Amino acid sequence: MRRFWIIRKPVFRSSFYTCNSFIKKYYYTLITTMTDNTTTTSLTVEHPGDNKRLSSSVTNSSKQKTKKPKLRKYKAKKVDVTSPMGVLEFEVNDLLETQNLSREQVLNDVTAILNDKLKKDGSITMQYHREVRNVRVLEITANCNGLALIDNPVELGKKQVVIIPFGLPGDVVNIKVFKTHPYYVESDLLEVVEKSPMRRDDLIKDKYFGKSSGSQLEFLTYDDQLKLKRKTISNAYKFFAPRLVAEKLLPQFGTTVASPLQFGYRTKITPHFDMPRRKEKELAERPPLGFGQKGRPQWRKDTLDIGGHGSILDIDECVLATEVLNKGLTNERRKFEKEFKNYKKGATILLRENTTVLDPSKPTLEQLTEEGSRDEAGNLSYVEVEDKEHNVKLAKTCVTNPRQIVTEYVDGYTFKFSAGEFFQNNNAILPIVTKYVRDNLQTPIKDGGDEPKFLVDAYCGSGLFSICSSKGVDKVIGVEISADSVSFAEKNAKANGVENCRFIVGKAEKLFESIDTPSERTSVILDPPRKGCDELFLKQLAAYNPAKIVYISCNVHSQARDVEYFLKETENGSAYQIESIRGFDFFPQTHHVESVCIMKRI
Repeated sequence: MRRFWIIRKPVFRSSFYTCNSFIKKYYYTLITTMTDNTTTTSLTVEHPGDNKRLSSSVTNSSKQKTKKPKLRKYKAKKVDVTSPMGVLEFEVNDLLETQNLSREQVLNDVTAILNDKLKKDGSITMQYHREVRNVRVLEITANCNGLALIDNPVELGKKQVVIIPFGLPGDVVNIKVFKTHPYYVESDLLEVVEKSPMRRDDLIKDKYFGKSSGSQLEFLTYDDQLKLKRKTISNAYKFFAPRLVAEKLLPQFGTTVASPLQFGYRTKITPHFDMPRRKEKELAERPPLGFGQKGRPQWRKDTLDIGGHGSILDIDECVLATEVLNKGLTNERRKFEKEFKNYKKGATILLRENTTVLDPSKPTLEQLTEEGSRDEAGNLSYVEVEDKEHNVKLAKTCVTNPRQIVTEYVDGYTFKFSAGEFFQNNNAILPIVTKYVRDNLQTPIKDGGDEPKFLVDAYCGSGLFSICSSKGVDKVIGVEISADSVSFAEKNAKANGVENCRFIVGKAEKLFESIDTPSERTSVILDPPRKGCDELFLKQLAAYNPAKIVYISCNVHSQARDVEYFLKETENGSAYQIESIRGFDFFPQTHHVESVCIMKRI
């Protein structure tokens, strides 16, 4: 069968003679003849004034080389080495060392999976992503996932490191591998065949445990949780401060300080929801409102196996949150049920606890003048509690507006701040922490004289540690990059009658350029964000050469890195000694631990 397409249109103008107004015009005729075996294309160029034709023919035969598909290459993402992904690499290497394996012996062919023609249903992918039975968990990570070794299904003689959520050392489990990385694979826990001596499933209170990313340790006794967090701190210094370990410059790690509350302690939660990017039709039901999903809870026989990794788990209560926040969650879920169609994209809902000191002689509701979450009848939700230590009665409400001003009471001090700004989320343990910091800030006096003492609080926020540590020192200087936080810090100092605090807006990295207190009589508090301190700041800190340093960290891995750099790489670092390192359990039932490192000049 022959088919012809004839197309006529201008192709070019060969020359222009503007003086004689003469233009030669050329056209082409493209004739394509298609047969079963070959395709022939003839290009005919015509001059309208004569019968001359110039023809060329191009034949594409079946012998012509076909272009090979381009292979996809695996590109590793750059991660902060002190982030969970970065720490995992250290943990995998540590496991391999204890098992006498090299990285090459557990290397997965991720390129083959990327180029598997049938993708998820491809033969290579199916071999890697399979069920594996009777796997013994060997270790537990800082994120509280189990680590184990399984046989590589494709390359005989090789092993795979597998991550098992909710797996404990000593467990024997059945798993389903679902994702492959170069040096490890991820899995779902399907069944616990043999329980670890540590496992106490009878302690689980949360109906979402095993599925939600909110908690990881409810199946451990609280004593075991504290021991595990002490090990996390020890491993952090092992991985990120190896020279301090080798030179035996680290003290014995202290026991992790317990939280007075193990449940119902969180004063802030942020449930969220997603919306489809393109709505083919109007949503009939509201999307899930809650927290990220960690895995499939098939191993928990009394839970439904719905959703998947990366999806949002719909929750109606949070056992870690305070009572008033759970009331607020109920209110906001009911409100969201009516209003979800108004949202074009996903969002996060803030639930923050607010505290009011009550006057016993007046009705409670008359004193709750600030806005908060309301129930179906429009009444403000609140909970009354007693502070027996300070002999006051408090009312707790739930705030949802991130710009609203909230109040908290810590160790007898009042703190106001914007609901959306950072403030510690476990008020039960805060007085213990502030006392520990205050007690360790005392400047050593060599001659026994009563000399003046000074305090510098880097990353001071709204003034928590500055104000709580102000007693017993002559002057406190707090530095914070946020002007709003500094404004709150100044107001908080005034409200608490603290007159020896001064707050400065500025970067902590340039902090010591404006500090005029004598370094030999000054202590420094560091409470940086998760990424820790940068090298420039640590060099300036060492050059300032304070008498004592208290480093508070929500990421012990960046803390360990910073402490080693300070002691080994800075000008005066060798003049310091680590007095103590210990954890504080701000977030029971989770893998998180805060670490406080005390260093003094010797």
